[in-house]
Amino acid sequence: MVSTLFQMLIVVCACLSAAPGAAWAQVSQGAGGPLRVCIVHSYHPDYGWTQQINKGVYEALAGLNISYSVLYLDAKRQHELQRLQQAGREMARTIAGMEPDAVVAADDAVQEYVVSPHLKGGITPQVIFCGVNAPPERYGYPAANVSGVRERFHFREGVALAKRILPQATNIAYLFDASETSLFLRQDMARDVAEGGPYALVQQSLNCAVTYQQWQRRVLDLQAQADVLGLALYHSLKDEQTGRAVPAAEVAEWTHSVNTKPTLGFADFSVDHHVLCGVLESGYEQGFLAGQMVREVLVGRIAAGALPMRVNESGIVMLNLKTAESLGLDIPYDVIEAAAVVVH
Repeated sequence: MVSTLFQMLIVVCACLSAAPGAAWAQVSQGAGGPLRVCIVHSYHPDYGWTQQINKGVYEALAGLNISYSVLYLDAKRQHELQRLQQAGREMARTIAGMEPDAVVAADDAVQEYVVSPHLKGGITPQVIFCGVNAPPERYGYPAANVSGVRERFHFREGVALAKRILPQATNIAYLFDASETSLFLRQDMARDVAEGGPYALVQQSLNCAVTYQQWQRRVLDLQAQADVLGLALYHSLKDEQTGRAVPAAEVAEWTHSVNTKPTLGFADFSVDHHVLCGVLESGYEQGFLAGQMVREVLVGRIAAGALPMRVNESGIVMLNLKTAESLGLDIPYDVIEAAAVVVH
């Protein structure tokens, strides 16, 4: 009898190890009441990108009986390593206590400090990530219970748009903050150039700023050096005097007040930051694609790791006619007509 039971345990363990999808299907069969979905954000609740991801997730899961919980790591404003590690451990414990059917894990910091060290590799919870800029293998993805949506900036397409609007322009200078996300974006850009050749504008310089004052100096210096400024990320800049995190909107207002060069943006916050043009990636699209994958997990009882990873595709053409007017630029009508977002 003991020998038989031992053999049965070996068979069960082998099945769980070899077929996590089947194991998840068995676990999820008995779920009753509303399904529990926890959305875990790397950033803070009033960050526009975060809000758009939520909107996309909710719309993709509309019609299902779901109880939502939303957690925030606040990694842009408070990015000290020890704090993030401790917050990640606490967040993982909170998620375990919630016993969610699925977790949506947004952006890289949550992967680094919550999912990869604490949630990856089990039967539950099932995790769908979105907004990930780093190579997925950095976090050990895909895993048995993890898949999701990679994020890419439309650098090539955006530069081509800027060249279409400004045929006389020959070069572009990029500005980034010094966040890890910016590092991953620069690596993506380098890979794209290596694989697809040069962009429509020559890279005049690539500038990284840790502090708000460094950003200000680079913007002023580039007025005499670059034809176009590519404003990538500026959400983790700190004031040198006070140490406070400077809100991105404040950085954008100052930049607009002194800048005389056409600007190119890459993310949806550019719409509200006086940027001239861009082919923007969307937090809503990231959330919606992730939500579609969560729906497959919850309705189809499919393990997250069985779903192929996805990448955002639908760049949004944006033009700011007020900024164009202030720069004395005439944008071709066919470009305006093709834009999905036009700021008047």
